[in-house]
Amino acid sequence: MLSMLIACLATSVYAFSRFNIGNDASGNPLTCAGAAMSEQIKKTVRGENLEVPVSIIARYPFVETFVKNMSDFHTICAVVLMILIFVQMFRPYGSSPNKAEAKAHVIIGKIVSYGIAPHYVLIGCVLNYYAIMLPLEDWKLAPPASEWRLHIAYIIPFALNILVSMVQGFYLMRKPMFSSKTMAMVMKYISLCSCMFWLVFGNYMCGAQALGYLGAFGLGIEKVVPGAPSDQKTADMIQGFFQPINVIVLMVGNCQAGQDYINYKCGEHVQRAGLNDLSWKDMHKWSMINLSYQAGVIFGLFVGFFPYCVVFEEYGFPEWTCVQHPVFTAPFIMLFLLPIMQHIGWTMKFIPAVCGDAAKIRAFSKNTHKWDVPQVGSLAGTVAETLTKPLLEAEKKAMKQRRSTSPGAKGSKKAS
Repeated sequence: MLSMLIACLATSVYAFSRFNIGNDASGNPLTCAGAAMSEQIKKTVRGENLEVPVSIIARYPFVETFVKNMSDFHTICAVVLMILIFVQMFRPYGSSPNKAEAKAHVIIGKIVSYGIAPHYVLIGCVLNYYAIMLPLEDWKLAPPASEWRLHIAYIIPFALNILVSMVQGFYLMRKPMFSSKTMAMVMKYISLCSCMFWLVFGNYMCGAQALGYLGAFGLGIEKVVPGAPSDQKTADMIQGFFQPINVIVLMVGNCQAGQDYINYKCGEHVQRAGLNDLSWKDMHKWSMINLSYQAGVIFGLFVGFFPYCVVFEEYGFPEWTCVQHPVFTAPFIMLFLLPIMQHIGWTMKFIPAVCGDAAKIRAFSKNTHKWDVPQVGSLAGTVAETLTKPLLEAEKKAMKQRRSTSPGAKGSKKAS
């Protein structure tokens, strides 16, 4: 309710959307890419322009069909992921005493870990590359809700954070390839790189834009601002649209850096002591909460920024249904964060424990180690154990037979 109130107050003083940031010299409304709003742009955003396909939710222009198809696949996976997150978070977990409920939790988790996680981050990174490299002029075809600076400053560490969360939540010390302290060290340093990237580049690029500057390392407006405007007035109008977005991203990004640090501490505990201190269950739970938070924020943001007034214009959707201020996406974000609200209490206890010394996290996880799996150290260890297991069993069987047929064993039987 509070987020909705803030959104309404913000929109009452901020009266334009990405389709109307103000008027040009002729009085025509401009998009946030500096193009005069037209029926052709509306057709493109609605997906009626076959020459310029657009993404499903964000409605970004993708001139290359390959990128469009990859984007659609990634979006469908994101929708499935959000549905599964809601299902998993609101139903009994794998620790449920009911075996059927626990098994269902594990099955759904395997769908995510095998069906979505392996390619999700990889495809996201490829799409992020295309979003960064998209020519500034192309944004005039369909005005963006975000642009290349945000994709560098926020989405790069976002992708690294998601990668670590998926590995620590599904695979680390659980799957043979990831059952080593070396892999924990790799995840630890990826988290450190993600955190430092945001603190340096993210804070500069988003912070500068939040204060009204370009945040582009000294590049000129024609190389920075979507639509490549040549005049300062248009550039200022466009940058005025992205300024409040960067205020929000600045806050969310620094929160993400804190999440990177918690991931770093998880990796540090596992590298040092395996699962002797931090249990797999607690590491898995934190990773899923982190993943759910990240998915909820980014999914809610894009659903909130969906151009309803243009796509559903024929159904009479009014102009205000195209977000007129990024704060108005808050209700959407809060909706998709509902699954993790119930875990706020646990999270507030876990954070000081995992960020503390070994004794604190050991005490926190002392009752949850029964979900740890026996560790063999590496894939090679698993192979060696599998190959030698029949030999060990045959040796034990032969030893048992020798004992039963030995004279001493027969004499003891007669004596008894």
